[in-house]
Amino acid sequence: MIPSSVSVLMVDDVPDNLLVLEELLRHPGRRLVRAGSGNEALRLMLKQEFALVLLDVQMPGMDGYETAELMRGAESTRSIPIIFMTAGDRSDEAAFRGYDVGAVDFLYKPINPQLLLNKVEVFVELHRRNLELCALNAALERATDALHEKVADLESVNQTISHDLRAPLRSIVGFTEILAESLEGRLDDETAGHFRRIVAAGERMGRMLDDLYRLLRLSAAEQVFPPTECGAVFRGVVDDLRGDIESSGAEVTSDALPTLRANPVLLAQIFQNLFANAIKFRGGEHPRVHVTAEAQPSGWQIGVRDNGIGIPPAARERVFGLFDRVGETLPGTGVGLALCKRAVEKHGGRIWVESGPSGGSTFYFTIPARE
Repeated sequence: MIPSSVSVLMVDDVPDNLLVLEELLRHPGRRLVRAGSGNEALRLMLKQEFALVLLDVQMPGMDGYETAELMRGAESTRSIPIIFMTAGDRSDEAAFRGYDVGAVDFLYKPINPQLLLNKVEVFVELHRRNLELCALNAALERATDALHEKVADLESVNQTISHDLRAPLRSIVGFTEILAESLEGRLDDETAGHFRRIVAAGERMGRMLDDLYRLLRLSAAEQVFPPTECGAVFRGVVDDLRGDIESSGAEVTSDALPTLRANPVLLAQIFQNLFANAIKFRGGEHPRVHVTAEAQPSGWQIGVRDNGIGIPPAARERVFGLFDRVGETLPGTGVGLALCKRAVEKHGGRIWVESGPSGGSTFYFTIPARE
């Protein structure tokens, strides 16, 4: 926490000089502390933090030069700025000696009040900025520690999903299928249906784990955005989905697509999930998917239009949430659109959906321009 006021130490063996300094420097944002000798000043500096020391050179016992040398010898006081004040020797040798022991400035009495005020304000403000920087660095260290913990948690979750959860799930599905086959012909329809539902639920859970694993990997993906030919990514995704496209009788087309600054892997993830959803959530007709691209001052807006069942207005924000689906009876795991959203946000863009009253949806996402 940054204090509301900072402390300035005034060191002089003449009490009247300290009174004058205190009256001149009085300010709500400054706490003025007096010391009548070098020894007293050093004791005070060990107890509290000061933004600046105004140090008289000529003092009985320990003079200003000796006080400054002892300050520079201690870790806790080494970085405190010192402004020397003197009515005595004005030679260059005296000034050089002051700078050698760590002074940042040298003022001669009688001191110009405005000059002193200006110099004190500079060092007080520097001290405030330093406190702010220390607070920010501390917050950054805490955030970095928290990030390291989250990364470790993600690695643990990845490990769990990759091995610890998939293996027993495969066993459950596999042994259920074996049990159902060994009892074939001896089960009534209701019991056989229970077996089928167990297998279907296990397979769906397996797909959810696969999708969640992809989402975690996507979150950790390197943010590299080279010039990417959007049309080439589109054709590659169409080839990957060739089996689903042909079996559903789908038609997937596009306008001329641009070359833009994008991560090709993330861009392919977006297309693949949107195309797969258009095929999966189709209406009574064969699926039709068309991709458009519109140049904008801030970058590109890509649209993926389908003729599927559409999305109700109340669900158009919710569908991008993790494990959120429009209807419980519909297929899917509720991860695909969350993957799209994460991939778009990695590019610094946004994604949304529009649907017509008679069905069909258009998913729009933006890819900002980059140098």
